[in-house]
Amino acid sequence: MANPIHPAARILLWCGWAVAVERAALSPLIILAVASATAFLFAPVRLQLLRLLRRTRWLLAVLLLTYAYILPGTAVWPALDWASPSVEGLQQGALRTARLVLMLAGLALLLAYTSRPRFIYGLYALAKPLSWLGFDRRAFAVRLGLTLDYVERAPKPAHWLEALRAPLPDEATPVTYTLEAERWQSRDSAVILAALLLLWIVLA
Repeated sequence: MANPIHPAARILLWCGWAVAVERAALSPLIILAVASATAFLFAPVRLQLLRLLRRTRWLLAVLLLTYAYILPGTAVWPALDWASPSVEGLQQGALRTARLVLMLAGLALLLAYTSRPRFIYGLYALAKPLSWLGFDRRAFAVRLGLTLDYVERAPKPAHWLEALRAPLPDEATPVTYTLEAERWQSRDSAVILAALLLLWIVLA
């Protein structure tokens, strides 16, 4: 049974989603947020998104606080004077954080329904123009795949000192990494064209 959408097309769709989320005004952004909220109905997407949010929680917190304290405006607690965040900063920080969360929601959908080999092959296919500049996309795909496999299978030490003392993997061991090639179909082009039309409508 053929895969419905080429992995490179899926990655391009996420890139379009990220552009739409970043450039959309507030009203279309709310519609995108409601649309992405439906992803929580599916367990794989929900688990993937929660994992991404857990890994980026400190980045989101720092982003919100940076906007809250850097941007000038009306103080939330005037009694604190300079130590108070601004209302405008909190609003802009919340908006920026919401945009990032929506991008992560799209990424969670991509990762939940695209296997790792297909995802890597999608990056391999998209990197083809870079080969004209001397970029070795084969080596990139192999190294990325082997690195992700090692990170997933490597035992997690209980303490950071154990991580430093752990022996490095044997690089002399011959290893192969195989990806299944996929052809770009007409349906992939149709999906990309439809996504471009929706992107134009959202940003218009």
